[in-house]
Amino acid sequence: MPAYTIVTTTAAQDSDAAEVNTLTDEFSSESEAMGYSRRMADEMMGLAHQLSLDFDYSNVGLYAGDLIDEDVDPAHPALIGVWVLNDDSASFVPAAEFREDSDEGDRT
Repeated sequence: MPAYTIVTTTAAQDSDAAEVNTLTDEFSSESEAMGYSRRMADEMMGLAHQLSLDFDYSNVGLYAGDLIDEDVDPAHPALIGVWVLNDDSASFVPAAEFREDSDEGDRT
């Protein structure tokens, strides 16, 4: 079974700090890992609604491989994609598109 790493980043609006959690587990396929990371994103959305939090920058990143001992960020070559959370839903953004959007944001 291949290993995948899921990184959750949560920051509430008007907060200077973000909480980052990393989980590595084995899944039977990338599809199963994708579904699991989606459920994590949905749970984060549900919790935010219960607590009446507005997200500033929150996401669930999915990486191929066991990266628990590495510093991973969206520039890491193992990134598969990111569930980007907003007030209404979580939407999946593939790695290349996420990096492209991040690069454009850095130029402003």
